[in-house]
Amino acid sequence: MYRNTNCRLQAHRGVCTEAPENTMAAFRLAVAQGYDIIEFDPKMTRDNVCIILHDRTLNRTGRVAGESFAEETKIADLTFAELADIDVGGWFDAKYIGEHIPTLSQALDYMKSVGMEAKIDNVIEKFTPEQQEILFDVIEKHGGCVGITCKGLDMLRRYAARFPAAPLHYDGDLSKDVLDELAEFGKGHKVTVWIRQDNKRTAWCKVAPVNRELSDLVHGYGFLLGVWILGNDEEMADALQYDADIVETTGGVKP
Repeated sequence: MYRNTNCRLQAHRGVCTEAPENTMAAFRLAVAQGYDIIEFDPKMTRDNVCIILHDRTLNRTGRVAGESFAEETKIADLTFAELADIDVGGWFDAKYIGEHIPTLSQALDYMKSVGMEAKIDNVIEKFTPEQQEILFDVIEKHGGCVGITCKGLDMLRRYAARFPAAPLHYDGDLSKDVLDELAEFGKGHKVTVWIRQDNKRTAWCKVAPVNRELSDLVHGYGFLLGVWILGNDEEMADALQYDADIVETTGGVKP
């Protein structure tokens, strides 16, 4: 919880301002600092192992013997065995050399062991149907109480039916018809509707930013309001004026 409020904090890719994003180091730091939820980005390897990495390539964060990749190197073209020795910590800071790409299973094992809520980014909507089922199977092996995020309702509805106790996160269109449908199949679930804050981290996103009208709309359905992505206490104060229930931060806002 954030400093004497009921607002929970979600670590974006772990505490990614202080550790390399989407690594076990960033996840451990989120736990140590008292965050409530960890958000992360899955990808699928060529042999359909679900791993944790934001980019579709290794070029930005991957290193071998300290060297980056000269050619575009796509995750989807590599097997998990080919990824196993890739360093994804050294690009951030030399003290993190030796951090490797975690699997979804490893990440969920850790989060379950420390009682941390996990939330999976909406990139999973781009998975093939086969890959989505693989993802669901891994989640089922870890108890099923894992949140997923979707911009559309089809995958979220399937997930809700398979995992009746799982948190549901939605960050798509806020029309009445969509929210009515979400309310119907989301019964019995903790449903969070995510709306961006108007700041430099979200300027690329063209949907309307959070305001009082949208906050009241979301809360009127009995949903939680999530606000993304915040980087400092001033932005946090703005989110709290709209009664945010969860905020996502890169690490600039501390519990």
